Amino acid sequence: MEKPTSKIRVLDRITQQVLFECSVNEHEKAYEYAAQMEEMGLDIVINHPTLSETLSDSLGLSNEARAEYQRSMEEELEEHEGSCCFKNDDEKGSIH
Repeated sequence: MEKPTSKIRVLDRITQQVLFECSVNEHEKAYEYAAQMEEMGLDIVINHPTLSETLSDSLGLSNEARAEYQRSMEEELEEHEGSCCFKNDDEKGSIH
């Protein structure tokens, strides 16, 4: 079974077609390519893997373990309505 690896993808915004793909270690290549495509007039978007995706890859998690980890992260975020460091919007979002 092949270990999943996080990739940075440069996509055409309209068609969502992958125009370029590279590993997160080669992120400079993706941004250089994206700049070239923008100079040519293409509307592009850079799809960069999340921290949890790259962590899952570096830990070598299976697809099942990745899905469970992602679910646990989503549940954890849902359990916290606000942030521990910031007050609610109605309290001007200041740090306490």
